[in-house]
Amino acid sequence: MFSERELKDLIISVIMIAIIFVYPHISLTNILIALLTVGLGFIFHELMHREVARKFGAISEFRAWYEGLIIGLILKMILGATFIAPGAVYIYKDYLTVEESGKIALAGPLANILLAILFFLLTLTHGNYLLNIIGFFGFHVNLFLAGFNLLPIPPFDGEKVIRWNPLIWAIFGIPLLAYVFLRLF
Repeated sequence: MFSERELKDLIISVIMIAIIFVYPHISLTNILIALLTVGLGFIFHELMHREVARKFGAISEFRAWYEGLIIGLILKMILGATFIAPGAVYIYKDYLTVEESGKIALAGPLANILLAILFFLLTLTHGNYLLNIIGFFGFHVNLFLAGFNLLPIPPFDGEKVIRWNPLIWAIFGIPLLAYVFLRLF
Protein backbone atom coordinates (compact mmCIF):
# COMPACT_ATOMS: atom_id res chain seq x y z
CA MET A 1 0.00 0.00 0.00
CA PHE A 2 2.91 2.37 0.74
CA SER A 3 6.19 2.43 -1.09
CA GLU A 4 9.30 2.76 1.04
CA ARG A 5 9.87 6.29 -0.26
CA GLU A 6 6.28 7.38 0.38
CA LEU A 7 6.36 6.06 3.93
CA LYS A 8 9.68 7.82 4.61
CA ASP A 9 8.36 11.08 3.11
CA LEU A 10 5.17 10.92 5.20
CA ILE A 11 7.04 10.23 8.45
CA ILE A 12 9.58 13.01 7.91
CA SER A 13 6.85 15.46 6.89
CA VAL A 14 4.71 14.69 9.94
CA ILE A 15 7.66 15.11 12.32
CA MET A 16 8.72 18.40 10.69
CA ILE A 17 5.14 19.72 10.73
CA ALA A 18 4.83 18.93 14.45
CA ILE A 19 8.12 20.72 15.19
CA ILE A 20 7.10 23.76 13.13
CA PHE A 21 3.74 23.99 14.90
CA VAL A 22 5.12 23.84 18.43
CA TYR A 23 8.33 25.85 17.98
CA PRO A 24 9.60 27.52 20.20
CA HIS A 25 7.55 25.70 22.88
CA ILE A 26 9.10 22.31 22.19
CA SER A 27 8.31 19.71 24.82
CA LEU A 28 7.41 16.05 24.61
CA THR A 29 3.78 16.83 25.44
CA ASN A 30 3.50 19.56 22.81
CA ILE A 31 5.18 17.42 20.15
CA LEU A 32 2.82 14.50 20.92
CA ILE A 33 -0.25 16.77 20.76
CA ALA A 34 0.95 18.24 17.44
CA LEU A 35 1.68 14.77 16.04
CA LEU A 36 -1.81 13.65 17.00
CA THR A 37 -3.71 16.71 15.78
CA VAL A 38 -1.75 18.29 12.93
CA GLY A 39 -0.05 15.04 11.97
CA LEU A 40 -3.32 13.15 11.64
CA GLY A 41 -4.88 16.05 9.77
CA PHE A 42 -2.01 16.18 7.29
CA ILE A 43 -1.81 12.42 6.77
CA PHE A 44 -5.55 11.88 6.31
CA HIS A 45 -5.78 14.91 4.02
CA GLU A 46 -3.05 13.61 1.72
CA LEU A 47 -4.11 9.97 1.87
CA MET A 48 -7.69 10.87 0.92
CA HIS A 49 -6.36 12.64 -2.19
CA ARG A 50 -4.32 9.54 -2.95
CA GLU A 51 -7.15 7.05 -2.41
CA VAL A 52 -9.75 8.97 -4.42
CA ALA A 53 -7.24 9.37 -7.27
CA ARG A 54 -6.67 5.61 -7.18
CA LYS A 55 -10.44 5.05 -7.36
CA PHE A 56 -10.32 6.95 -10.66
CA GLY A 57 -7.57 4.65 -11.95
CA ALA A 58 -4.64 6.98 -11.36
CA ILE A 59 -1.29 6.08 -9.93
CA SER A 60 -0.81 8.35 -6.92
CA GLU A 61 1.74 8.71 -4.18
CA PHE A 62 2.78 11.35 -1.64
CA ARG A 63 6.13 13.07 -2.14
CA ALA A 64 7.67 15.37 0.45
CA TRP A 65 8.93 18.79 -0.56
CA TYR A 66 11.96 19.01 1.70
CA GLU A 67 12.78 22.56 0.65
CA GLY A 68 9.27 23.62 1.71
CA LEU A 69 9.69 21.94 5.09
CA ILE A 70 13.04 23.69 5.63
CA ILE A 71 11.59 27.05 4.54
CA GLY A 72 8.70 26.50 6.97
CA LEU A 73 11.07 25.80 9.85
CA ILE A 74 13.27 28.82 9.04
CA LEU A 75 10.23 31.14 8.78
CA LYS A 76 8.95 29.89 12.13
CA MET A 77 12.35 30.37 13.79
CA ILE A 78 13.01 33.83 12.34
CA LEU A 79 9.56 35.41 11.92
CA GLY A 80 7.41 33.25 14.17
CA ALA A 81 5.13 32.60 11.15
CA THR A 82 3.68 29.15 10.62
CA PHE A 83 4.04 28.18 6.97
CA ILE A 84 3.69 24.58 5.98
CA ALA A 85 4.35 23.21 2.53
CA PRO A 86 5.26 19.59 3.23
CA GLY A 87 4.64 18.16 -0.23
CA ALA A 88 1.78 16.75 -2.21
CA VAL A 89 0.22 13.67 -3.68
CA TYR A 90 1.49 13.26 -7.21
CA ILE A 91 -1.12 11.83 -9.55
CA TYR A 92 -0.28 10.08 -12.80
CA LYS A 93 -2.99 9.33 -15.33
CA ASP A 94 -3.29 10.01 -19.03
CA TYR A 95 -6.36 12.15 -18.46
CA LEU A 96 -8.39 13.28 -15.47
CA THR A 97 -11.75 14.92 -16.09
CA VAL A 98 -12.52 18.21 -14.38
CA GLU A 99 -14.99 16.30 -12.19
CA GLU A 100 -12.43 13.67 -11.20
CA SER A 101 -9.87 16.36 -10.43
CA GLY A 102 -12.43 18.29 -8.36
CA LYS A 103 -13.46 15.23 -6.37
CA ILE A 104 -9.82 14.29 -5.72
CA ALA A 105 -9.17 17.85 -4.51
CA LEU A 106 -12.27 17.95 -2.28
CA ALA A 107 -11.37 14.66 -0.58
CA GLY A 108 -8.51 16.21 1.43
CA PRO A 109 -10.49 19.06 3.01
CA LEU A 110 -13.40 16.67 3.68
CA ALA A 111 -10.99 14.46 5.65
CA ASN A 112 -10.02 17.50 7.72
CA ILE A 113 -13.67 18.37 8.35
CA LEU A 114 -14.36 14.84 9.57
CA LEU A 115 -11.32 14.95 11.86
CA ALA A 116 -12.41 18.38 13.17
CA ILE A 117 -15.77 16.87 14.15
CA LEU A 118 -14.07 13.94 15.90
CA PHE A 119 -11.71 16.27 17.76
CA PHE A 120 -14.65 18.47 18.73
CA LEU A 121 -16.20 15.44 20.44
CA LEU A 122 -13.07 15.27 22.64
CA THR A 123 -13.78 18.79 23.88
CA LEU A 124 -17.00 17.45 25.37
CA THR A 125 -15.11 15.15 27.76
CA HIS A 126 -15.51 16.76 31.14
CA GLY A 127 -12.78 16.45 33.71
CA ASN A 128 -9.96 15.43 31.38
CA TYR A 129 -7.84 18.50 30.73
CA LEU A 130 -5.45 16.80 28.26
CA LEU A 131 -8.27 15.40 26.12
CA ASN A 132 -9.90 18.84 26.11
CA ILE A 133 -6.68 20.48 24.88
CA ILE A 134 -6.18 17.81 22.21
CA GLY A 135 -9.80 18.16 21.13
CA PHE A 136 -9.69 21.96 21.04
CA PHE A 137 -6.41 22.13 19.11
CA GLY A 138 -7.36 19.29 16.75
CA PHE A 139 -10.72 20.89 16.00
CA HIS A 140 -9.28 24.28 15.15
CA VAL A 141 -6.22 23.11 13.24
CA ASN A 142 -8.24 20.74 11.05
CA LEU A 143 -10.83 23.39 10.20
CA PHE A 144 -7.96 25.74 9.40
CA LEU A 145 -6.30 23.13 7.14
CA ALA A 146 -9.59 22.46 5.34
CA GLY A 147 -10.28 26.16 4.83
CA PHE A 148 -6.77 27.10 3.78
CA ASN A 149 -6.71 24.28 1.25
CA LEU A 150 -10.02 25.47 -0.22
CA LEU A 151 -8.57 28.80 -1.31
CA PRO A 152 -9.81 29.08 -4.91
CA ILE A 153 -6.38 29.79 -6.38
CA PRO A 154 -3.76 27.44 -7.84
CA PRO A 155 -2.19 25.23 -6.55
CA PHE A 156 -4.73 24.85 -3.72
CA ASP A 157 -7.52 22.28 -3.72
CA GLY A 158 -10.16 25.01 -3.88
CA GLU A 159 -9.15 25.97 -7.41
CA LYS A 160 -9.88 22.46 -8.69
CA VAL A 161 -13.12 22.19 -6.72
CA ILE A 162 -14.47 25.55 -7.93
CA ARG A 163 -13.57 24.69 -11.53
CA TRP A 164 -15.51 21.42 -11.19
CA ASN A 165 -18.52 22.64 -9.21
CA PRO A 166 -18.78 26.22 -7.90
CA LEU A 167 -21.83 25.37 -5.75
CA ILE A 168 -20.03 22.56 -3.90
CA TRP A 169 -17.03 24.86 -3.45
CA ALA A 170 -19.33 27.56 -2.02
CA ILE A 171 -20.99 25.13 0.40
CA PHE A 172 -17.65 24.12 1.89
CA GLY A 173 -15.28 26.91 0.90
CA ILE A 174 -17.14 30.04 1.98
CA PRO A 175 -17.80 29.03 5.61
CA LEU A 176 -14.33 27.51 6.01
CA LEU A 177 -12.55 30.52 4.51
CA ALA A 178 -14.63 32.79 6.75
CA TYR A 179 -13.46 30.70 9.69
CA VAL A 180 -9.80 30.96 8.56
CA PHE A 181 -9.94 34.73 8.13
CA LEU A 182 -11.72 35.22 11.45
CA ARG A 183 -9.04 33.14 13.18
CA LEU A 184 -6.27 35.16 11.53
CA PHE A 185 -7.65 38.58 12.38
